[in-house]
Amino acid sequence: MVKKYPLVAFCFALLLLFITGCQADDSYLKEEAPAQRQPDSENGVTIKTEKAEYPTSIKEIIVEIQNDSNTEFTTGTHVFLEKKVEDTWYRVPMKEDSFTEAGMLHLPGELSTMGFDVDDLKYKITAGEYRATIGSLAAPFIVVK
Repeated sequence: MVKKYPLVAFCFALLLLFITGCQADDSYLKEEAPAQRQPDSENGVTIKTEKAEYPTSIKEIIVEIQNDSNTEFTTGTHVFLEKKVEDTWYRVPMKEDSFTEAGMLHLPGELSTMGFDVDDLKYKITAGEYRATIGSLAAPFIVVK
């Protein structure tokens, strides 16, 4: 009976490794998004991702900004990513900790695009529900395996 304990301990350790290995990298998502509810449209400006669904191998996400208002819409030059985990949105960490935020104009009646390079993340994209955020607007999309 003494010889069974090392086998049980070994099996338990394998089980823990398996469970840990199967979990997504969501444990790296620690910072809750400041706004849990963000619209995709406001004051005549709508944002959406180029596709509603992306594979985990995606390298770039394109966000389309449609300005149907009568005024210019100004954004920064960066798109940020958030992931939903158990009904809470979390910021996906970036490799850079700070950004020089230049302004970008989106003219009335025009469609413009902004790209997001997945290599800029400190996070491996896994399957789930995401949103690309620009200012107070968010464009939801899904990542599948």
